[in-house]
Amino acid sequence: MKKNYTALLLALVVTMSVVGCGKKEVPEMPEPEQAARAVEVMTLSNDTIASEYTYSGKVAPNQQANVLSIVGGKVAQANYDIGQNVSKGAVMFRMDTADVENQINVLRASLTAVEAGITSAKTNLELVNGASMQSQIENAKTALENAKLNFDNIKTNYENNKVLFEAGILSETEMNQIQLSYDSAEVAYNQAEQNYDLVANKMPAENQRKAEDAYNSAVAQQASINAQIKSAQKTISDATVTAPISGVVTTKNIVSGTVLSQASPAYVITDMSKVKINVAVTQQVINTLSVGQEVDVVLSAISQEPFKATITTINPVANTQGTYDVQVELNNSDGILKVGMLAEVSFTKESAENTIVLPRSCVIEKDNEIYVYIEENGKAKKVLVTTGIDTGENIQITSGLEEGMNVVTKGQTYLNDGDVVQIASDNNTESSTKTDTTDDATDSTIDTEQQNTITQKENSADSASLKEE
Repeated sequence: MKKNYTALLLALVVTMSVVGCGKKEVPEMPEPEQAARAVEVMTLSNDTIASEYTYSGKVAPNQQANVLSIVGGKVAQANYDIGQNVSKGAVMFRMDTADVENQINVLRASLTAVEAGITSAKTNLELVNGASMQSQIENAKTALENAKLNFDNIKTNYENNKVLFEAGILSETEMNQIQLSYDSAEVAYNQAEQNYDLVANKMPAENQRKAEDAYNSAVAQQASINAQIKSAQKTISDATVTAPISGVVTTKNIVSGTVLSQASPAYVITDMSKVKINVAVTQQVINTLSVGQEVDVVLSAISQEPFKATITTINPVANTQGTYDVQVELNNSDGILKVGMLAEVSFTKESAENTIVLPRSCVIEKDNEIYVYIEENGKAKKVLVTTGIDTGENIQITSGLEEGMNVVTKGQTYLNDGDVVQIASDNNTESSTKTDTTDDATDSTIDTEQQNTITQKENSADSASLKEE
């Protein structure tokens, strides 16, 4: 258009040179047609928006188990190396048990001897009050009866002779002999009575107690040896160490034929079928979370596309830093997630579905107004809107816009309500005849504004010259 006005100006100069300096009324120039501004638009459709809090963490294994041996000594066999997969219950290694097996053989020999002793003690217990004891009792009883009979006879003789002695018929010497016989018979009777009481009453109980003690002692010795054998057998069982979980061997501190160190675990097994990420969230977030809630996790080392994770643990007590520990879990059946990888865990603060969502740059906030421009019948139209969720990149429009509207996404900064606009697209690179600027219809809005400003200044200058003339 600048070229057109320049040509017009030259024509006017020539005309004035012909008519001279006399003033004649010059017809008023028509207002120039407004140049269309190149803009880009997007056609509105309902979408989803969510604002998120993002925290950093590291990938940790689902489980990790130290494989230890409670049996010391030399390693007989180690079956796995680092990086190998292992199933729960698989034999990881075996310890040498030759000494324990020899100990069991010695204990079994001792057990045989003890069992023979038990049999003998049991027999003695059964016979403690048998025929032998009854024979002793009968003999003691007979001896007691004989001693009593003899004592009774001597006593009768003693009493008769005592009368004779007192009558002076017997001499003192004769009476002393009779007294001696009486005392001897009495002593023999008392001894026979005591012996019978011992044999018939005390010895059976004592013999029973001794026999029971001998039997119980033998049984206790048998139990002790059996316990030692059982312990030795458990040692042999413990010498075969199995995997407590399924996973991957990540540490190995064991070599066949060497003495096992007790300072560190023989193996470490890591379960990577699932992985966990621990993050510390702030108090503004903690009450928006719940166990079982799904969250997004981005591991930039693998992909920018988020993985889906589930919250498994929420600690309701703040840690020493004043934040709250939250654990999320991810499926890792394909094994691509590795322990120690950096992760970004995003928790949704608020979200909305089936709503209008715009790029944040489309929305203009000026003079206490919030508005956007839409393209309607080739012109820009200012529309006041209310907003909702703001992610910083996108923003929710809660009122003012509807599906199907064309919202200006580029070039809106310098628009005014009612401006003529030209929608630029990848397939439309020619400018309209109204713009008459360049063949590139997708020039920036700022360049278009500068061109319009220059044109307007030239028009003003031309008009001023014509009036002076």
